[in-house]
Amino acid sequence: MTLKGLYLSFLIYLFSINYALAVMPTNPVSDPHFTTLPSGKKLSDFKIKRRSLSLTTGAGANFTQSHIAAYQGLKAATKNGQNTKVRWAFMDLDTKTIIDQSNNAATKIFGASVSKIFVAATLLHREEGKISDTITKKMANMLVVSSNSAWKQLQTWIGDGSAHKGRQRIHEFTQSMGYQLTRGFSGWLGNLHGNELTATELTDFLHDTYMGKYLGAETLWKLMHTCRTGYSKALKYLPRDLYVGGKTGTYTGATFDPKTGSDKNPDGTPYKVSVRNHVIVFHIDGRQYGLAVLANNGSNESVALLAGGLFDEYVRPLQMSISD
Repeated sequence: MTLKGLYLSFLIYLFSINYALAVMPTNPVSDPHFTTLPSGKKLSDFKIKRRSLSLTTGAGANFTQSHIAAYQGLKAATKNGQNTKVRWAFMDLDTKTIIDQSNNAATKIFGASVSKIFVAATLLHREEGKISDTITKKMANMLVVSSNSAWKQLQTWIGDGSAHKGRQRIHEFTQSMGYQLTRGFSGWLGNLHGNELTATELTDFLHDTYMGKYLGAETLWKLMHTCRTGYSKALKYLPRDLYVGGKTGTYTGATFDPKTGSDKNPDGTPYKVSVRNHVIVFHIDGRQYGLAVLANNGSNESVALLAGGLFDEYVRPLQMSISD
């Protein structure tokens, strides 16, 4: 190839990257084409468990005075260190500003199925955002109904048939994006135990996805808005007319302590968790928000209270001031 040909190829490559980054951010409120993927396919063209993909909204349960009181108590306990089992971070994704967070938001916890978003992001970035319908459907299975078999298959796909190489490439991706504490892969990578996340780095990832800071981010962003799990978690008290994207994670059982790397407690008993995790994004009144709640207390309600309470405390007053 001539020098001119190489230069033209380089320009085309740069254009394709800039285009992939330029289409973001987007949201289902103001974008009439939000339900169309970069491939040109509609979200509704993909059926998962015999149902076409569609946008998710809040569940609309009443958030009463007793719920507000419970939220305030839970929030205070997580901010003053009395409750160390629940960690969370709430971010304005447009400005990458932390609105509020618990005092342990930067500490690692078992991620459960929330880690699947890092698998999807790694795959999309490696493929420069261009994936087949077959892979798109498998990715939707992993994200929308949280298929574990799709999770394993896609992690192996990332490694060109090697699960170990898949784990390595996922870790390389998260490290290159600056998520130093995140272990977004499943299983072990040498002496690193996978599937360990922090609330603060999760909100960083939500911001980066929203802003399109890696190739293929638009596909993941839109698929997250069709997630069917979480109606007893963060979706519970959010309004029925609010579009909400996200990913849940639930696991009760033995794992490894992120602090020590051991599968045993100091007294020799097995280290166990009961995590009820949920990351969500939503757009309202011209602002995009991201929330990560990682709870190791076996309670979906604690996740629901934090999402409903933070919305009631920080977002609803802004709605009222805009309407006034």
